[in-house]
Amino acid sequence: MSNYTLKLKPRDLLFLRDARPMEASDAGLGANWPRPDQLWNALINCFHRNWPERQQWEGAEHRKTDRERGSTRHSSDRFGALQSIGPFPLDDRDGTLYLPCPLDLAMSEDGTIVPMTLSDCAGTNLPQPLSRSFSTPVLGKQQLPQWLSADDYFSYLEGKTIELKAVPDLYAAERRIGIGVDAERGSVEDGKLYQAEYLRLHDDISLACLASCMIKPKGQGDKLVDVFAQLGLPANLILGGQQGVMSIDHATWQLPQSAAPATSSAKTLLRWTLLSPAVFPSLAASDSYPGGHPGGWLPTWINPADGAVQLLAPGEALARRPGEDRSAWRTRQQQQQKPIAATLVAARIGKPQLFSGWDLHAKNAAEGDDALGQGAKPTRAAVPAGSVYVFACDDHAALSALWQVLDAQATPGRINRRSSLYGEKGFGIGVCSLIPSNQD
Repeated sequence: MSNYTLKLKPRDLLFLRDARPMEASDAGLGANWPRPDQLWNALINCFHRNWPERQQWEGAEHRKTDRERGSTRHSSDRFGALQSIGPFPLDDRDGTLYLPCPLDLAMSEDGTIVPMTLSDCAGTNLPQPLSRSFSTPVLGKQQLPQWLSADDYFSYLEGKTIELKAVPDLYAAERRIGIGVDAERGSVEDGKLYQAEYLRLHDDISLACLASCMIKPKGQGDKLVDVFAQLGLPANLILGGQQGVMSIDHATWQLPQSAAPATSSAKTLLRWTLLSPAVFPSLAASDSYPGGHPGGWLPTWINPADGAVQLLAPGEALARRPGEDRSAWRTRQQQQQKPIAATLVAARIGKPQLFSGWDLHAKNAAEGDDALGQGAKPTRAAVPAGSVYVFACDDHAALSALWQVLDAQATPGRINRRSSLYGEKGFGIGVCSLIPSNQD
């Protein structure tokens, strides 16, 4: 897979709303940092604007199955291989990448940033299935930076103390007055004014992201086509609302990564820290979870009753047999591979990140599926970036296996995405490290 290391530079202001309504005296709340799905939507819309009609190098049009006609019949099925990560702030002056500050850090009495300690809280009212909690070395509210430089983030992964340094101003919020427009007439509404909040990046700050889109043209053999190579860089795209134009070009930066340990003791704890938000929806009762799964802050690959990890240990991939449906193929894989012997014991979760969007093909419930219009997408609550999950592993083999399936860059040639929804859009990107011995 060809992963492009990119940066985006806005020409002016950006309008990036969340799920909150823009009404009355509200300022629109459009100065949010771009979400991963907003970046993904900007990229795929860029492809469609450049190629409004199917290109010869895309191959023949996909013929939908009966199931697809019911769920995705209004999708063009073009560029479905697009995957992205980010965006993160990038300082163009020295190439410094900034990442969300982990939530298990705290300020010490001497002003340095140190990891929180873990305390045994079995038998307390901690949410099931947690048995340990985080505690800070200093009581009271503490103001940590929103972003850490890549160097400081690597120190965090190594369990080292971080010297508090001033982070340069990366962006600012701007408020402007606008005039209401009648959607039907396309003209100004008398007496209607509104104020909106916009995001302005500072001159030397860009948005860093990774992206890839390798498609297999139908009817043209097994050769893959690189859509970004067809696009050519630099290029322009629109991010967020109100036509926020950005240029996109190549860049040089790297995500942080800690090397997997060669050995570990039975008491070693694995820490998984989110670099991007993750979405874990609630699940109805099933064979895997007879009582259902609450989702929310708890990953859907964690048993809510005992915290056992349900992810399968990496093994040799089974080839899909001719004519075998996907469900039967996955069942065979599960029979051969066993869940990783690890348990979730602690978590440090931030306030949920609420987001929504606008659907251009919303169904009209009153008139049936064939009556299409536009409408708001369902509001989702995501576990925010910086949230931390801690796992106890039965042995070193279990720790290595869990590291391999959770760490974003543990598997060469691919990116692990552990969000139950929107993984292709950059949700659920995390990095693994070990809990320092003085923290347990």
